[in-house]
Amino acid sequence: MFKEYPDSVFLDTYIKELRAGKSLAGEENNKNKVLKTGAVSYDYFNSSEVKNLPIDYIPLDEHKVEIGDVIISRMNTSELVGAAGYVWSINSDNIYLPDRLWKVVLNDRVNPVFLWKLITNEITKLKIKRIASGTSGSMKNISKSKFLQLKVPLPPLALQNEFAYFVAQVDKSQFACEIVIKLWRNSLNSSII
Repeated sequence: MFKEYPDSVFLDTYIKELRAGKSLAGEENNKNKVLKTGAVSYDYFNSSEVKNLPIDYIPLDEHKVEIGDVIISRMNTSELVGAAGYVWSINSDNIYLPDRLWKVVLNDRVNPVFLWKLITNEITKLKIKRIASGTSGSMKNISKSKFLQLKVPLPPLALQNEFAYFVAQVDKSQFACEIVIKLWRNSLNSSII
């Protein structure tokens, strides 16, 4: 990805802050939900991966997940640590961050879709795996300071925007194909019955 641009800047060139929330779980159904780590496990955001927050907990606005956010798994298995997703859509206005996921607060020099794809590309993922640490064989962590010091390319913002537009079109096409496949399967199932 952008091979003509060498790794010349640190990730903190793009990122103002990595914000984590709280991992609290409530037993009762609640309008306020917290993301599970699995919400970005496969480098796509899945807003159905949630659990209830406690009824008496009032979440902070800065922990709210919104369309356009980039979410990163800071703690997971060695295969999934550093997984990230872009929030194209969300099925509730009351979904919040847990402590195991970061919400990226961006600066003006980056397109969020470009950053998501930069973080999830093969080369960056290898770099993330190298900096992940942990005493457990199964769970790994990424420190903010090490993550923000990863070297990455710096293509012009106009090129990032062009790339992001292309990614959005591909994503829409995939979504449309998934709907057609579901409709086809449903019609096939009903014709068999």
